[in-house]
Amino acid sequence: MRMNTVTSLLHITASALWFSSSFDWVCAETPILISARVGSSVILPCDWRNVSSQNPHVEWRTFVETVLERRGTELYQAEEYEGRVDVPEDKLLKGNCSLVLKNVKAEDEGVYESYLVVKRTKRALQSKRVFLQSVELSVDETPEEPPEEHMSEVFTVKDKARMICNQPLMIAVSLISCLLFHLFFCSHSPSHLQNSPKLNSNHF
Repeated sequence: MRMNTVTSLLHITASALWFSSSFDWVCAETPILISARVGSSVILPCDWRNVSSQNPHVEWRTFVETVLERRGTELYQAEEYEGRVDVPEDKLLKGNCSLVLKNVKAEDEGVYESYLVVKRTKRALQSKRVFLQSVELSVDETPEEPPEEHMSEVFTVKDKARMICNQPLMIAVSLISCLLFHLFFCSHSPSHLQNSPKLNSNHF
């Protein structure tokens, strides 16, 4: 019985050592706090320039799953993040491994960690993950309001449309007013003007 217990402890210790050897915990610092509104886009910062790598292979993950992996043109996205996350290839090659998250959802809230996957040696088959950055994302479920400039543009367009629609009505009212004024003036003109004789040019 004692022998079985010792063997189990050795297995657990060996597994723990193997797991820890697969990760290099560098730059282990307090998570960067980022907030975003539902429906907006957000960038989770990351930089790998302090790690040597010719062919950068970055991995973003939460505590429960891998969110994204990028190596050159190869890209993996988790199903619930498909089409919403990316690490642009051109920026990755320059040392920027920031995660772009679009159309933020309430369930996206949580801690995200980035790793650089590198081989121990050129001929080694096993890779290790070098810890890069931890980011804590908080999500505000208040809908994002349109900017003031956009609202003014909307009001301007509505005002212009209202003015265009009212132009025919204004023209019609003006014509009717002129007609009524003409009829009223003619029917109530002084009688002495209506009955006055024509001037004879020979009178003078």
